[in-house]
Amino acid sequence: MTYKELLYDLADRTAETYSSYLESKVSSLVDPQGLPERTEQHRAEYERLEKKLIALLATVKNEDSADAEAPDDFYEDFIKE
Repeated sequence: MTYKELLYDLADRTAETYSSYLESKVSSLVDPQGLPERTEQHRAEYERLEKKLIALLATVKNEDSADAEAPDDFYEDFIKE
């Protein structure tokens, strides 16, 4: 996978997580019996992924390597950190 593909994948994943966070937040406001823990989990995961996306963007920009192949397991290791 190229770094560009990784960026798009991470951006999609971040957007999906943010959407889940917003849906959970709205649900918890509409239904007082909602799960605030779930909303907090989505928020925390969104913030974590957003930081990863910013870091990956900076790395690719500094190295001018958007079309370069990423090392094997780079994405999985990068996301887990």
